[in-house]
Amino acid sequence: MTFAWSVLALFILAGIAVCLFGSFEITRIPFLAVPYTPRDMGWPSEEIAFESFDGLRLTGWFVPAPRPSPVTIVILHGVGSNAGDMILNTLCLYGGPWNLFYFNFRGHGGSEGRWTSLGPLELKDLEKALDFLKTHKPEASRRLGIYGHSLGAAVAIVGAARRPELAAVAAESSFASAARTIRRFSWVFYGIPYFPFVPIALAAASLRLGCRIGGFAPVQEIGRIAPRPLFLIQAERDARMPMSDAQEIFEAAGEPKQLWIAPGADHGEPWMVDKEDYDRRLRGFFDDVFAS
Repeated sequence: MTFAWSVLALFILAGIAVCLFGSFEITRIPFLAVPYTPRDMGWPSEEIAFESFDGLRLTGWFVPAPRPSPVTIVILHGVGSNAGDMILNTLCLYGGPWNLFYFNFRGHGGSEGRWTSLGPLELKDLEKALDFLKTHKPEASRRLGIYGHSLGAAVAIVGAARRPELAAVAAESSFASAARTIRRFSWVFYGIPYFPFVPIALAAASLRLGCRIGGFAPVQEIGRIAPRPLFLIQAERDARMPMSDAQEIFEAAGEPKQLWIAPGADHGEPWMVDKEDYDRRLRGFFDDVFAS
């Protein structure tokens, strides 16, 4: 009997260890050095810093248009990425009749913080970024667009659903639901079954960060963007954010909307696999909204 209880105790301890590991792994931010800055591209820019709702210093760059413009496009990166990592795939937007505003979510690039919340806290970071523009760049932010990749795409969708001043939304490789993405990642990348480990890990992570981890679901909010224009980009071979997520999000969105599937591309690759078409479509989307 003692042996059986010892084995049971070991299984319980192992389960707790797996859940604790999962709670940190879900919110861990993979490190990526800042590969480029606007200065590397020869772009005029202003270094920006503002405070998050919970007192973190968030950083970014404001890149002015060639001529004074009342339009700014906000650019959002994904988990483990940063503002500098978004420069190459937004080269096509530079020089247009708009300003560009790149900023780093908490824990990324030069911004303070240690953890990602996979949506809710990053949404608050976006809201503070928009407030910063309205307060410090009022003439340059009378009209706003947004482009996001991966987690940044999910935040762009939910942010636009809740902030009507975002007049045009381009979103590349968004997840439909953070909970389902976490469930898929836990099995595909770690071999951890959903029950009971993932719910416990999510609960522990939520308590630690003070928000509901896994509750972020762009598919539930995207319908509120209409009638503002929406452009979705999806990599055909994306295993992280699969085609099914893109199709579900697209079906839930209202008009006007468009979906471009980059043939043969994996996550983060559309701008590399077919750069000419990517540039034409992304630049053309914002041109249609703001160039007139």
